[in-house]
Amino acid sequence: MELGNYLLSILISLLTGVVGFVIAYKLFDWLTPTLSFEEQLRNDNRAVAIFLAGLFIGLGLLLGSAVK
Repeated sequence: MELGNYLLSILISLLTGVVGFVIAYKLFDWLTPTLSFEEQLRNDNRAVAIFLAGLFIGLGLLLGSAVK
């Protein structure tokens, strides 16, 4: 029974994290209508890549704290 609760907790945390990352990406994409993240990443714009990496790392720390 303990293993089932542990696995359910992991699954809920994983889903919360993935949904949070998708929402954050879509929110920043919506807030910056003149900048297409996908196009900039295809054009090898490293500044945009570093910004998105920082966003996802910060969001991961925030969601990790919230899920505990």
